[in-house]
Amino acid sequence: MRVLTKSRFKLGLECPNKLYYTHKEEEYANTKSSNPFLEALASGGFQVEELARMHYPNGILIEDDTDRKNYNYQEKVNQTNELLKKDNVVIFEAAFMFKNLFIRVDILEKKGNQINLIEVKAKSFQKGTDDVKYNADWKFYLFDVAFQKFVIEKAFPEFKVTPYLMLADKDKSTTVDGLNQMFRISKNSGNRTGIIKMDEQLNKITIENDSILSLIEVSEIIFRIQNSEERILPEYEFEAAIELFAKAYEEDRYFDYDLKFNICKKCEFKKDEKKPHLKSGFENCFRRKLNWTDDDFNAPNAFEIWDFRRWKHLIDNQILKLEDISDAAFGDTTDNSSKIGRVDRQLIQKYKSLENESTPYLLKDSLKSEMENWKYPLNFIDFEASTVALPFYSGQKPYEKVVFQFSHHVYYEDGTITHENEYINVTAGDFPNFEFVRQLKKALSANNGTVFQYSPYENSTLNQVKVQLEASNEPDKLELINFIKTLTTPPTDKDYKGEIWSPSRKMVDLCEVIKAYYYNPHTKGSNSIKAVLPAIFESSLFIRDKYSKSIQAINLTSKNFNPNHIWLNFENNKVIDPYKSLGKPFDGWDDSFERITEMDEINNGGAALTAYGLTQYTNMSNTERDSLKASLLKYCELDTLAMVMVYEHLKELCYE
Repeated sequence: MRVLTKSRFKLGLECPNKLYYTHKEEEYANTKSSNPFLEALASGGFQVEELARMHYPNGILIEDDTDRKNYNYQEKVNQTNELLKKDNVVIFEAAFMFKNLFIRVDILEKKGNQINLIEVKAKSFQKGTDDVKYNADWKFYLFDVAFQKFVIEKAFPEFKVTPYLMLADKDKSTTVDGLNQMFRISKNSGNRTGIIKMDEQLNKITIENDSILSLIEVSEIIFRIQNSEERILPEYEFEAAIELFAKAYEEDRYFDYDLKFNICKKCEFKKDEKKPHLKSGFENCFRRKLNWTDDDFNAPNAFEIWDFRRWKHLIDNQILKLEDISDAAFGDTTDNSSKIGRVDRQLIQKYKSLENESTPYLLKDSLKSEMENWKYPLNFIDFEASTVALPFYSGQKPYEKVVFQFSHHVYYEDGTITHENEYINVTAGDFPNFEFVRQLKKALSANNGTVFQYSPYENSTLNQVKVQLEASNEPDKLELINFIKTLTTPPTDKDYKGEIWSPSRKMVDLCEVIKAYYYNPHTKGSNSIKAVLPAIFESSLFIRDKYSKSIQAINLTSKNFNPNHIWLNFENNKVIDPYKSLGKPFDGWDDSFERITEMDEINNGGAALTAYGLTQYTNMSNTERDSLKASLLKYCELDTLAMVMVYEHLKELCYE
């Protein structure tokens, strides 16, 4: 039975052609194929959903099918219809079907003919700064609710349906310790089942005082959506979109929607190197719509261009290959010759690609001038953090940052490199942030050298811990706050109205250095260190030679690898990605895990977040915990060593 569900409706809104490729796991590759258990861990969704259900203690759950291939839609609908015969009832996962449309409602409250439709999301809001409104952040959630309301009203015209979102409220703080430890998840469960509730602790809390969730009525916005005043796809009115999507999916028919390149770029139905036998839906669209051949796919195109923004021009003219795009289509270049501007960088990339020229581009004098401001010994730091849906301690708010690990390499003027310090805390229920800052302070106070981050992540994370310290009773909080202010710059978002300070030891963002002075064609436009590092391996004989020797032979120390460990190994004269040689810390580990959906609160590498979730919300043996901890230490050590390698390459180019 091919029915249009909430998730398929959302997929159609992203691009109607996706409906042809979805749920064809044996035919089309899908890079977003999710693991519900890991997804629930990373997002905290299972905790939010269970806490939401506690608001309705008499709610009745309609259990899900474990056999997804033979899903019994009608059985769920029949169970729901039986419960709806009651005047007053609360149903968890109520099922409704109208023609070829099917939905499950997170929480449905019936009072006579009044239906309260409650969609629970592992997402936060804050009045005044992050309100629920129709914008890019909220539109897909709101269309989801509008679709549910539509189906219920069609199935039961006599009901009056009022739509709500239940969300984590950042204006609320809990009054109990350990709220986030009261819901755990079993490893064989999906997102909706297998939750282990710590009933003894939960019996001590009161929802009125301790829940950090709030109900937001969204009737006005949903009315505008159903009235087609708000549209994601401008071509289709709301009901027309539902009808067209449902019909195409039911008939298993290609929708033939026009290519919108900015959407195509993010398409998940691309070839998967791990599953080469599967077809590419992405390629199928381009072959159908633009008559592309294999040669066209191999030609450089705008998808590779870093931070390209002028998609409308390309869509209007149905051009994508770089050879067809004029320089003017990229925008205006900069007059600043001391740094590479955004459009300048794009044009450098364009011509390097078209000429198949792989030599890095460098503003040598400018970079050299920048590097002369850096003070030895150089400190390279990397953090691993998570945002937990439910708070650790009384007084904390939802989705506060939890920073549980750092690695610290030091590069001395004579070329000696030491893995100087590291910190990790994955003990279940421990809030690590304040001890983390104490250990970081101790590590960085050993010298006065320049401190490097890669991306603003470390800066923003420390600023969030600063706010937590300000609200704490830690005896050394002023000392720790002042330490943070020596490294970080204040938040730059428009809603920030707090303290402004000037750091005496401002961290240097190595990613910004790359953007300003260096372009390597092997990166294909990406500035991620996971792209820059392999590009450097391709371009730098010095780095390849040095790191193909053992740790003890190259004036390097390590806290997690033996002295005979070799970082760079080769296969068919190509460097093997050193991250791949580390193995997988847990079943389902995927460096690209951040691609999964419903993870809006997450800002950094998804796999480490999932690992942290495993340590917090599953019953691990000490052996399992120690093994996972050892793996995380290795990964984080490589992250800061990678920064050292980037620095060494830049130094090599400037001073060779």
